Amino acid sequence: MERRAFFKGIAAAAAAAPLLPAVAEGLAERLGTLGQDVASASNDRALWQRVRREFRLHPGLVHLNCGSIGATPRAVTDALTAYLAELEGNPLANTWGGLGNEMETVRAKGAEFIGAELDEIALTRNTTEGMNHVASGLDLQLGDEVLTTNHEHGGGMVCWQHLARTRGVVVRYIKMPNPVRNAAEILQLVEDHLTPRTRVCSFCHIDTITGLQLPLTAIAALTQPRDILLVCDGAQAPGMIDVDVKALGVDTYASSSHKWMLAPKGTGLLYIRKEVQDRVRPVFTYSGYNAYSASSGTRNVPQIVAHGVTMEFHNTIGRSRIEARCRQLSAYARQRLAEIPQLTPITPPQRELSSGIVSFSLTSGSHSEVVAALQKRDIFLKPAQGTYAYVEDTDVPKENYNAIRISTHIFNDETDIDRAVEALQQVLG
Repeated sequence: MERRAFFKGIAAAAAAAPLLPAVAEGLAERLGTLGQDVASASNDRALWQRVRREFRLHPGLVHLNCGSIGATPRAVTDALTAYLAELEGNPLANTWGGLGNEMETVRAKGAEFIGAELDEIALTRNTTEGMNHVASGLDLQLGDEVLTTNHEHGGGMVCWQHLARTRGVVVRYIKMPNPVRNAAEILQLVEDHLTPRTRVCSFCHIDTITGLQLPLTAIAALTQPRDILLVCDGAQAPGMIDVDVKALGVDTYASSSHKWMLAPKGTGLLYIRKEVQDRVRPVFTYSGYNAYSASSGTRNVPQIVAHGVTMEFHNTIGRSRIEARCRQLSAYARQRLAEIPQLTPITPPQRELSSGIVSFSLTSGSHSEVVAALQKRDIFLKPAQGTYAYVEDTDVPKENYNAIRISTHIFNDETDIDRAVEALQQVLG
């Protein structure tokens, strides 16, 4: 029997039975109760205290590093455990049918979550994987140029550097101003660096260290008339801000759902705009020449299905409400951290350029030592060290900040920030 037909038969048989009805009913009741509690909360404080109870963070632990890794809600981890038990109870039927069938449902949820169409979304493991799919799939040749910045994370940078080594592609870097004064300054820099050989512009949506939010819609207005592909590293955006890839005008968008989306680790989304899919050759093929489905060999089905539960969790609270809360907490963090004279802000204050990430450079002391001292107090931040060390152009300086980063989410509150500030004041003297 043909392999494809064999798996199709398993899927049809497994789909005949309801998918974990007890889990589905329990999840619906749980999220329904959460939604009612959020809607009926007497004030903002009561609302976010209720949401905070949905997480398993250890008592007394302050997690202010969602930009590296998020905390997954109880509803998601409970569903993940149930899905794993079900799959291992009948591995064959639930990998290529039953639970496995739900991967397409998750793909549809992912499309809705970032404003895409179903056939524009692939389920990946993280941003780095998505960026590598795009870069490896493009037919870039000797002398073709990729324009990026000296503020990119390695996950969005090394794929282009690999093409420089293997195909002779030229990677050009914009030296980003620091601090950025306004969006017009960024747009002028992008336009000044475009050449007749530019084939790709590759930028992050939100800078992983400074929290700068790039004006992607305006950048797209520069790239689209020139037929330049606009590739976006979206690791730091979905789940923090309400993302609409169509409004952004990007051609591809890769994200890591284990960060701000609070999904199980090893889950992500890749968007490739329908109109440019013929320019991105699939890296993995299965069931025909189709890279834009969930099919890429055996996957961690329980994680992927629980990824869908995470999106339901966000939708229950409200994506715009979550963005507002992230911004509210980051504004409070900027205000409190400004009280410490040894810290200098490197995060833009303007709303259109800012995000849920707040970073300050240290005028004295070592960022890694300061962060280590806070960890002994159960307060977890990120030392900004070496993230910008991926620039391979001697004319464009690397930026290795002596900085600390705070990234706040809905499981945080103002008391977490107060504890971090008080600890920093003690450590810095």
